[in-house]
Amino acid sequence: MKRKIALIFSILIIFAASAVMAAREPVAIVIKAKGKVFLVPEGSKKGKLVRRGTKIYNKQNILTKAKSYAIVKFIDNGGVVRIQANSFCRFEGKKKKKSLSKNIFLELGSIFNRVFKNKGDYRVSTPTSVASVKGTKFWVKQKYKGATYYFGEEGIVEISNGRGVALLKAGMTGIVKSPNSKPIVRKTRKNEKPTLEGEEENPDEFRLEFEDAQGNIKELKFKLRKKK
Repeated sequence: MKRKIALIFSILIIFAASAVMAAREPVAIVIKAKGKVFLVPEGSKKGKLVRRGTKIYNKQNILTKAKSYAIVKFIDNGGVVRIQANSFCRFEGKKKKKSLSKNIFLELGSIFNRVFKNKGDYRVSTPTSVASVKGTKFWVKQKYKGATYYFGEEGIVEISNGRGVALLKAGMTGIVKSPNSKPIVRKTRKNEKPTLEGEEENPDEFRLEFEDAQGNIKELKFKLRKKK
């Protein structure tokens, strides 16, 4: 009986250790940061300045101050996110085979999303709604305790909440005024959509080493090309 208990205890320890190791795997990495950009751990009110190569783990937040921005890439190569100035968002990722089920919770500010096909689920959630996509480009703008705006640039984005669903296409603007408001879509108006600020990233490649759940050291390559 004691041997059985010892065996069960050993198995539990192994599973717990594996879970801890898995939690150490990043879900995303900062590939460019300009100005005052901070990484804020889950449950913390204090952040630390980030730089290129900073790893982002599940449920960690990125905060950008005025005249600042960050470009973040998910480790499964499933998407690139441009976080504009005066924004606050949380990164979430759940591993599914060779990809991630990705979610960005945008509490405040604006982000530009470039999503690649066949690389796991990709969602942007806000206090009012959720955007689900597969291979597209779009903006999300969240006002402080206010409405959420979606701007389509390529492909189709599904916007949903408890009140309904709307499909956003290129050249269209989606608006959700509150969690109790039905998503609506209309044509994007002049000067309504956010624009990219600051320098764009030139073709670049760098490497990131991390330890997986089995204790193996793996290497990831990242490359971001400027759109011509």
